[in-house]
Amino acid sequence: MEEKTNAARKNDEQITLDDLMKMNLHNRKMTLLFISGLLFIMVGILNFAYVTALENTTLSTQYMLYRYIATGRYENVPVNYTALMFPSIIAGGIGLVLLLCCIFRNRKGE
Repeated sequence: MEEKTNAARKNDEQITLDDLMKMNLHNRKMTLLFISGLLFIMVGILNFAYVTALENTTLSTQYMLYRYIATGRYENVPVNYTALMFPSIIAGGIGLVLLLCCIFRNRKGE
């Protein structure tokens, strides 16, 4: 009788090919989710850095002098730099949500 229960336990503990395929698919999904989250965050950071550099360049004295020499005008270019930051905020937010989904799904073991 004990031999049958031990054999049943061994059968329950064995991992089937179907289980391996499900784990592999889950791992691929989690990897894709993690990489896409990092990619969105990197795009957000790069956009933020670009807009910051653009703002610093256009507001610098050298650029204003260059514009005065090239165009004869001494005025600033009216640009709303805050509006240019929205894509980086959105991309960073999407990236954070994707990374949090990846972390919570791995904790649950789905």
